[in-house]
Amino acid sequence: MCQPKNATATVSSSSLQMQPTNTLSNSPSSSRSSSIEEKVGWVPAPKPLKILLCSENVPPQVNGIARRIGMYEEGLTHAGCIVDSLHPDQGLDKVLSHVNPWNFTSRMMIINPLHLFRLLNSSYDVVHVVMPANLSSMWILAAFKVLRCIKREAKPALVVSWHCNIVDYMKHFTVGPLQFIGHFFFYLLFGMLPLISDRILTPTRKSEPHLVNMWRRSNGKVCAGVCFTGVNKTEFSPDAKYSSWGQTWASSKANYLSKVGKKHLIVCVGRLSPEKSVDELIEALTNLNDCALWLVGDGPQRPELERQARDLGVPVKFLGYQSGEALHAVYTVADLFVCPSLTETFGQTVNEALASQVRVALPNVPVFAEAYGDALPRDAFWEPRSRPAMIAAIKKQLHRHSRNDPYGTPNLASLKTWDEAVHALLDEYMEAFEDRQHTFTLLAALYFPLWCVITTSIAVSFFVFSQLRSLCGGSVRLFFKKSAEDVLIKVQSFQRLPSFDVQHQTEKSSKSPEKQT
Repeated sequence: MCQPKNATATVSSSSLQMQPTNTLSNSPSSSRSSSIEEKVGWVPAPKPLKILLCSENVPPQVNGIARRIGMYEEGLTHAGCIVDSLHPDQGLDKVLSHVNPWNFTSRMMIINPLHLFRLLNSSYDVVHVVMPANLSSMWILAAFKVLRCIKREAKPALVVSWHCNIVDYMKHFTVGPLQFIGHFFFYLLFGMLPLISDRILTPTRKSEPHLVNMWRRSNGKVCAGVCFTGVNKTEFSPDAKYSSWGQTWASSKANYLSKVGKKHLIVCVGRLSPEKSVDELIEALTNLNDCALWLVGDGPQRPELERQARDLGVPVKFLGYQSGEALHAVYTVADLFVCPSLTETFGQTVNEALASQVRVALPNVPVFAEAYGDALPRDAFWEPRSRPAMIAAIKKQLHRHSRNDPYGTPNLASLKTWDEAVHALLDEYMEAFEDRQHTFTLLAALYFPLWCVITTSIAVSFFVFSQLRSLCGGSVRLFFKKSAEDVLIKVQSFQRLPSFDVQHQTEKSSKSPEKQT
């Protein structure tokens, strides 16, 4: 909701509740964290902001995006905003839901056209869609942008938040022509986003720079901001070691280190999948003679990682998925927390480890350098893809831990709380009102029909593929491989059976002695 410049709305940093002010002011606030600033004649109205939050990743899904979006929704509601959410678990009257064909722990959605029509007839101040791969949200953005242009209205502000380094994934996991094809389809699919939205937010300023640069307007301004990640410093705290779970983990740590004959415990928390580079950390253990590793989390790569640890003969304990107090406390028993991933957009588990006052070692990728450069010493970062550098950084931090050296302990003041993160998100919404555009470019008008066909085709393909994978038990490749193996076993078994003539002759010969008798 917007109103003329002669009124302001403030957000209390302690309670995050929106309150109108009675004092008119022509000067900007002295502190960005104490109020939402006036934005070229438009500021939030005294009435609560009405926000549509569209995401395929929401609690109780277990991933960083779902956790972040869940905290945003809770925080915005606590701030006095009216938040309508759209997610895959809302029923056929709103969306057609199906499993994500690449990750069976999450779901995707196709919006019901009737519900899209209902949304367009609702009066929203902000439409915030969570990407990537959320095709329905892109349709919602496009529909609101067209409607806003037709009606020449100032609202809603159209905001995209991007929570995945797809460009980095393609860089690390594709080569040659496949990388070119991947980039082509990436920009073909997502190239429309800057034309149908006002602002893009990423977890750090270094996340997906090539994508963010697409929001550069004709005046040279890049309409981009940061959707900060907070941490609950009461849950993730060094005091968690005194809880019942903390004592359980401490006892388990002592027994495990004694059993494997090691001195230090390294902990890594996250999804066990190839892009997380956990295999590199396990490989590094061969040169960390005093260290054992606990892996907290689960994922498709777990069987492969278990085989790798057995083959290398290194002490790795797989703890599986942990939550609640068990998760809060497991950080506190670590001598060192290591996140080897090169493709994170923020690294929420790193945030949680730092809040637990655990020393951390990380690869020196731009995202980690920006997010945690003020919280960690420079030599706690290693050169990416350099195993010797990783080992050196780990040893350096463990040496400090052994000496109880205060240097290198996490700087908690550099970590944002969720209240602060939500407050910053409200500021970004206000920035989006400044960035809004009321027209379609000629390029957008020409490309729009083709883009609609492409996204519809992809959405249908995702749905069909998800149903196929579900019918095949999760993997089409493994299903046909297993089916082929079953057929081969049956053929081999049939070939080993004696033929009818041989069986008949055997029966005759076995009866002949009886007749003679």
